Amino acid sequence: MKKVLLVLAIAVLAMGMIACAPKQATATGAAAQTASQGSLERIINSGVLRAGVALSGPPIGGRDDTGQPYGYDVDWAQKFADTLGVKLEITEVVGDNRIAALTSGRIDVIIANITGNLERSKTIDFSIPYLRAGIKMLVRSGSPYQTIDDLNKAGLKVGVGRGSTGEDLAVKFASNAEIVYTTDFTEQMLLLRQNKVDAIFEDNTLLDFAAGQSNGELYAPPKLYTSDPICFGLPKGDIEFVRYCDLFVSWMISSGWQAETYEKWWGVPPAPLNAPW
Repeated sequence: MKKVLLVLAIAVLAMGMIACAPKQATATGAAAQTASQGSLERIINSGVLRAGVALSGPPIGGRDDTGQPYGYDVDWAQKFADTLGVKLEITEVVGDNRIAALTSGRIDVIIANITGNLERSKTIDFSIPYLRAGIKMLVRSGSPYQTIDDLNKAGLKVGVGRGSTGEDLAVKFASNAEIVYTTDFTEQMLLLRQNKVDAIFEDNTLLDFAAGQSNGELYAPPKLYTSDPICFGLPKGDIEFVRYCDLFVSWMISSGWQAETYEKWWGVPPAPLNAPW
């Protein structure tokens, strides 16, 4: 009798486990489906692209007299939103908070003159470049300092953005100078004009424009210290979104839209984008 009861108990338990199995699998599948919703799907479903854009250095990005954003990166953000069929929401970012804004989920994409490099790629992903730029030096006209080596002296001051490629160069090649950290390009320019720093380092796209608009007050020596890929910054590990952004950037370049947009802001053709990186 005991054996019969034991067999019946085991049979009931097995049937219960079988009955529960499909429910558990369904629940697990639903959770996986929710977790698999990537940035691209979420942006389209929400109807809004949240782009982090730097607005302190025309013509990359700035604000007009009414406070409205404008510039090369703003055009790219708007074109991306239009292509996705969603509204654009711009969040202003600077060099030392743009990655945090992305990793915290406050924005969907960085379109803020950010260089794709190996160190940053440990934290975020990058699209193929939508611009190539190089770090240049900007000084006051008539300055005796024409290269970064000239600045490697005690008593001199170099203005850079924290977390920027310019900072890396200054620390490496002008270590004897005092490094003055700034929050954005506008502050760098102010310090240079006020003679509070001897030079600043930023992308040639910013410095060439600034020198050209300064009525001879500022000078950007011709030497380029880097050749940097400027990319979209994207959430780490969302490969579907990375591939979509790659395709979008590629189409904008091959269609001629990228070159037209660059010439609109700088008046000259952009640097070649033949190599992906």
